[in-house]
Amino acid sequence: MKKLKEFEPPKHLLQFDSMDELHQEFLEVYNSVDIHDINSVKEKLTILLVHSKKHFAHEEALMDEFGYLTHKEHKDEHNKVLAEMQYFLNLAQSSFGQKMLKAYYKEKLPSWFDLHLISMDSDLVHFLNTKNKVS
Repeated sequence: MKKLKEFEPPKHLLQFDSMDELHQEFLEVYNSVDIHDINSVKEKLTILLVHSKKHFAHEEALMDEFGYLTHKEHKDEHNKVLAEMQYFLNLAQSSFGQKMLKAYYKEKLPSWFDLHLISMDSDLVHFLNTKNKVS
């Protein structure tokens, strides 16, 4: 099966082991979808929703523990994407909603992943590294 989104080490590797591992897991699940099967899309997005809650809880615990200054904005972004995932899963009851779910999965989710990782997550890692925290 062709991957929808490759893990690109120069862009996606933050050199913070626990976060890098969660990002790789996210893409493994994301890429395991059969994009032509709506049930597969629903299943994989449901798994990603659960995974993301765990993933975000880990990041947010680091933010809280080490006093990350822009924690509110970062947490708000986490809450936004979790709400989006749930919204599109709920929308998938109709034929139109299923098309919207597929479009979200294929187009919006990978774009969000890149932007979030290279902006917010990389900033968090930079902050943690200045605090000399172990990954």
